[in-house]
Amino acid sequence: MSRIPFTLLFLTIMVVANAFAGTLSGAISDSALSGWGISHLSIRQGELYRLLTGTFLSHDFGMFLRQMVFAATVIGMFEWTAGTRRTFAMFLSIDVIGTLLVLFVILPILVQVHPSINAEALSIYDVGMSAGGFGLIGALVAQWKHRWIYLIAIYLAIFAKVWISFDIIADTAHILCLFLGFALQTAISGYATRR
Repeated sequence: MSRIPFTLLFLTIMVVANAFAGTLSGAISDSALSGWGISHLSIRQGELYRLLTGTFLSHDFGMFLRQMVFAATVIGMFEWTAGTRRTFAMFLSIDVIGTLLVLFVILPILVQVHPSINAEALSIYDVGMSAGGFGLIGALVAQWKHRWIYLIAIYLAIFAKVWISFDIIADTAHILCLFLGFALQTAISGYATRR
């Protein structure tokens, strides 16, 4: 357990945050979602703390259970192999950068060009840790022998999910952050090899 302190801390904060938000009783309360969730509008209003608070919350108990398993597996695997400091830095940077790119680049473009997405999408509150989680998946895959095959397979799975049920914020974050993690780890590995 001493090799995965960040993972254990992350999971503990998830449990506490979701207990306070009411998620463990079934679904996040409206006040918790609007007070701690993240949206394009909330960040524009200067509420940057939501980049952190929204990460630890889930919409409902089912999502909470899925994200607990997802976080334990992905963050734990990366921390076990790459160490605590790199895991913290990778997760946080990918989660924040990916979220900001989704909210301020991808989402506004989709509002302009997609006929079924209107400006109300800019005020939708979202929660969850999957942006940073998919970033770490990309970073893990970048270290594997047949990384391009695995990366393509994961993207095909994401696009199949998008085809079935498109979640504008979560799915675009997954697509983007998987690439960010893959690219960042590839750059780090290339730099280490040159040194």
